[in-house]
Amino acid sequence: MRVGGHQDCEDTRLAAVRALELLDTPRDPSFDAIVALAAGHFDCPIALVTLIDHDRQWFKACCGLESTETSRDVAFCNYTIKLPGLLVVEDASRDVRFLSNPLVTGAPHIRFYAGYPLSIDGVSRIGSLCIIDTKARSFDEAAQQALVRFGRLVEDLVRLHANELALKAAARKRMRENRELETKNRLLLQIERMAAIGAWSIDLETHRATWSDEIFRLHDLPVGVPPTATEALAFYPGKARQMVEAHLAEAIRTGEPFEFAADFVTATGRKRRVRSAGQIETVDGAPARLIGVFQDITASHEAQERLWLAANMDFLTGLANRAFFEKSLVANLSDADAGRSTVALVLIDLDGFKEINDTRGHEAGDEVLKAVAGLLKERAPANSTVARLGGDEFAVIMPVAGKRSRHRAIARKVLSALRQPIVAINESILVSATVGVASYPQDALNAKDLLRCADIALYNAKRRQRGSVGCFAPEISSLFDKRRLAIEKVERAIIGNRLVPFYQPFVRLSDRSTCGYEALARIRNQDGSISAAGDFAEAFSDQRSCRRIGERMMSLVIADIANLRAGGIDPGVISLNATEAELHSPDYAGRLLKRLDDCGIDPGTIKLEVTETLFLGSDTSAIRTELRRLSAAGILIALDDFGTGYSSLTHLRDFPIDQIKIDKSFVFGLGQDAESLAIVKALVDLAHALDMTVVAEGVETEAQFALLQAIGCDSGQGYLFGKANAVSSVTGRRRHAPLLRSVA
Repeated sequence: MRVGGHQDCEDTRLAAVRALELLDTPRDPSFDAIVALAAGHFDCPIALVTLIDHDRQWFKACCGLESTETSRDVAFCNYTIKLPGLLVVEDASRDVRFLSNPLVTGAPHIRFYAGYPLSIDGVSRIGSLCIIDTKARSFDEAAQQALVRFGRLVEDLVRLHANELALKAAARKRMRENRELETKNRLLLQIERMAAIGAWSIDLETHRATWSDEIFRLHDLPVGVPPTATEALAFYPGKARQMVEAHLAEAIRTGEPFEFAADFVTATGRKRRVRSAGQIETVDGAPARLIGVFQDITASHEAQERLWLAANMDFLTGLANRAFFEKSLVANLSDADAGRSTVALVLIDLDGFKEINDTRGHEAGDEVLKAVAGLLKERAPANSTVARLGGDEFAVIMPVAGKRSRHRAIARKVLSALRQPIVAINESILVSATVGVASYPQDALNAKDLLRCADIALYNAKRRQRGSVGCFAPEISSLFDKRRLAIEKVERAIIGNRLVPFYQPFVRLSDRSTCGYEALARIRNQDGSISAAGDFAEAFSDQRSCRRIGERMMSLVIADIANLRAGGIDPGVISLNATEAELHSPDYAGRLLKRLDDCGIDPGTIKLEVTETLFLGSDTSAIRTELRRLSAAGILIALDDFGTGYSSLTHLRDFPIDQIKIDKSFVFGLGQDAESLAIVKALVDLAHALDMTVVAEGVETEAQFALLQAIGCDSGQGYLFGKANAVSSVTGRRRHAPLLRSVA
């Protein structure tokens, strides 16, 4: 049943829907992407962009449904378009408006619905962006604001479509001289209202201008006599005015059509972005009038700017991101070829940045990164590109002329700027950095090789003396391939019995007792220092090294458990990390179970941690078979880093998962933003509903501990409870009874 409204309002609304020419059009990747993002963001199985026609609801984009339309009489969105804001139905089975609706009593069994009314003119609501769940759920203020933001993105896309449609219609309309004047004016007015577009003309003999009513509105002027040409040009600031004057003069001189986009300031001071297109109209072969259209494209321009910034800029520092850096590097090398000049590539890596994060917290770390970015932008030469490549690594592309010695001198100036104390969270922090420099075309002839050379120079400088500048030289090239070095480091450590497990405790949050440990690979270096896995991470990309590390860790961890038990210590459940390479190795499950049996260790003592990347291959049947075999034997399976990257609920359904580990990025946000708390609580509730337990990673503060305890998280892991240490640090509990299968 339709809800309220006068027939004239409905007729206007239907006219707006059909004027968009979107009904029954093919699928659009942009709209599809938004509904997919919305479904993922709100963890709902169904998300739709709908248009409400006379008797039907048609889906412009659909995620989670096979159909393309429904009857308007049963459409929830028919209610949404009657509201100025969101329609939220937390439980349709309890809502008198919908409890008998066939979409509630039958497929798709709607329980929860939230819809945002779509409008591009602030008057006619053409349809909605909605999310649907088959379970009743609450929808707090933060979620509502997020849905509003998604809805506005959809409106931006509709506006872009309407604007393009309007321009094409306007162009066709100008060429149809046989159309009756009344019809022409009526269509023009409709286009103007929908697309913020107007028509203008200038008599080249009298210089008299004619404006449509919409042109006056776009200038924030009352409808009346148009301003003179000089006055009209004054709405364009500075260089924009010069560009517009040049376009008009060229069109008059050559008779060719023109089109431009420019910044624009209205009579009331509003800054806008406009597009104008026009051409010369001739009478008896002589130029008579300049005619054209004028459109406010501010919304689409700002949307495109937002998309560009998201794709090319680092959100934390405001510097170029890696994608933009790579494009800029290629462009700079091309310019250098054309001008027979050189390019210096400077890589900067902060020394000891992890310690800043560990000792002062991530907030201080972020402040340091932003301060470093500011110093680099301030001190880098003109025309340089400054980028953050990731983590604590920065880059500066410098188009320069001169010899290599000048490149080194510039790099030293950049380095000296970073030696100033940086104030972060009211503390003065000294930052050290190491710099690597490579030059084009002296060191490399393409962007990829130049980056590699600068990386080698940086690695060599860090190896020799942190806080120094290193320049690439051909003789060091073969010595510093990171992957090869990491593989060699692991190989030497295994041969020298220096690759060992360190154990980081899991703590039961209900009583803060230790309930197990995660075994983490460490290398005891010959100088007595300890290398964490991050120091040889590249070795994990080599399948042989990966399997060698896994095999040694399996052997040593099982031996440690046996020795601890022989000494009367029950360490609880011990976690082992398993990679795809290990699980694809011959009879991985059989070898692990046999070793446990040989040592008399209950398989329930072991928990195997896997990441979701294992489940993303084209053939996951072998992985599933191995995990099911291990699970059937009593070994616990944990899904690591859950909530990031490729998280999918189907993995929880299709694989024998006993536990999920919530990624530390969500734990870090606890107490700082409502979204993180809502996500963590939702994950905990989901896991418990599936009879799984939950471990929170990266617990660093008492406040995080208290929040996790309050929402029912089972256990935690992080520096608050202890770092990873040698097996001698494992205390566990004295054994008084046989070990039972439990989940840490």
